[in-house]
Amino acid sequence: MIWFTSDEHYYHSNIISHRFNERSRRPFTTVSEMNSTIIKHHNEVVKEEDITYHLGDFAFVKGWRDMRHIIPQLKGRHILILGNHDFISPFEFVEAGFESVHTSLELVAPFGASSTPILIHDPAVAGVLKDSYFIHGHTHGLGKQLAPNTYCVSVELTDYYPVPITDIKFNV
Repeated sequence: MIWFTSDEHYYHSNIISHRFNERSRRPFTTVSEMNSTIIKHHNEVVKEEDITYHLGDFAFVKGWRDMRHIIPQLKGRHILILGNHDFISPFEFVEAGFESVHTSLELVAPFGASSTPILIHDPAVAGVLKDSYFIHGHTHGLGKQLAPNTYCVSVELTDYYPVPITDIKFNV
């Protein structure tokens, strides 16, 4: 199975109190509670043979040593699309346990030949490339579909669970 998630912001204490809007407010009191809930929810649905695409803003850390404890706790294989808060180098993400790291990635026809999605963090390009489909993060609680060709998997919109590929639907 293929899964998608975004904006976990592991170790990011300020994300707990930050409000983009009411739907994006995180219900946690500590970073430890937030981290453990996201890990628990991930492991409740993802199996060891599954692949999870993390669409940016994975962790708010200074180096892979600060983050290396997260990936081994998560079931499955992991691929990262870099977000605007992913400050360490791609090589350090690989050291921490990601199979590969990208700025964007096109999936080969998982929805049929006419709807090959592009995985990105920030969906701004979706307004320009209207004939493409985008699975993204970055917008937190603004809504799952900001445009008909987009689908947001920010954890605030998914009750902090990853989203299976079978749930991704575009309104085009």
